[in-house]
Amino acid sequence: MLLIVNPAAAGGRLGRQWPRLHARLRAAGFDPPLVFTEAPGHATHLAAEAVRRGETVVVVAGGDGTICEAVQGLYDAGGAILGILPLGTGNDAARTVGVPVNLEAAVQVITAGTTRRVDLMRAGDRVVLNAIGIGLLGAINVNSTKIKFVRGIAAYLAAAAGTLFSYDCPEIALSTGPFKYRGRMTILAIHSGVTTGGGFRLTPAALPDDGSLDALLVEATSVPARLARLVAAVQGTIAKKRGSHELRFTRLELETAVPLPCHFDGNPSHIEPPGMTFEVLPGAQVVLAPPSPRTTN
Repeated sequence: MLLIVNPAAAGGRLGRQWPRLHARLRAAGFDPPLVFTEAPGHATHLAAEAVRRGETVVVVAGGDGTICEAVQGLYDAGGAILGILPLGTGNDAARTVGVPVNLEAAVQVITAGTTRRVDLMRAGDRVVLNAIGIGLLGAINVNSTKIKFVRGIAAYLAAAAGTLFSYDCPEIALSTGPFKYRGRMTILAIHSGVTTGGGFRLTPAALPDDGSLDALLVEATSVPARLARLVAAVQGTIAKKRGSHELRFTRLELETAVPLPCHFDGNPSHIEPPGMTFEVLPGAQVVLAPPSPRTTN
C-alpha cells in the first residue's frame, strides 16, 4: 500500500495541516508509506509507478483533482485498488463512491478492505472518476482555483459571481445517438456521480456503477437566467428549467469550432476543436468503499 498526499489540496491547507492530520491517521492505526506530490500531474506519475512496483492498493489524500490524477496513473499502468482520504475542497468523488468525508471514518473504510467497482469516464485520452464540466462550469472552475479564503461550494459561488457576466455561450454540436443538438450552450455536465463543485446537484439520477453516464445540457441563457440556474443546481432542480436536457448514454460526441473551458474532476483544462468523444468504461476502477446500495437491498 502507498499513500499519495497532495499538500496543495484545499488551497494549500492540507500541507499546512498535515502534521496534525498525520497524527490523527496514526492514532487511528493507519500509517502506510507515503509520498508527497510536487506539482500538478505528479499524482499520475506516482500512482503509475506504484502499480509498476507491484503495489496493489494506492490511497490518495487530497481532493477530487488529485484523485482524478491518481486514477489516470492507475489506469495507465494496468490498474490497482483506489483508497480515498477526502481532504480537498469539494470532495464530490468521495461522496460518489460512498466514502465518508470524516477522516477517521474514511480510514475505517480503507482498513475494512471492502471494495466495489465503479465506472470511469473516458474523455479523449483521459479517464475521469466523477464529473466533467464544460462551458460555464469550466470557466467557473478555472476562476475558483484562484480563491483561497473559502472552501467547497462557497468557493465556486464566489467564482461564479464574476464569471456569470463574462461568459459567452459558444456554438456546439453533440450527439448521444438518439439525442442530437446543434446550437449555443451554457453548460454541459457529464457525470458518473450526482454532484460537482462541492454540492452542485446537476445529475441527481446518476449512479457510479450502472454502466452508463448522465449529462445535463443547458442551452444558451441570459445573465439573469444563469444565476437562477446556478441556484437551481444547488437545489437539484436545474433539469426542470427551460432549455435544460437530461441525457443518459454510453457514448457522446461533442463538436466545437472554438476552445471550450472545462474541468476534469476539478482540474482545469480546455477542449480544443474539433471536439471530443466521451464514453463509459463500465466497472473499470476498484475502490475501497462500502458496497453499492443497489447490491445490499
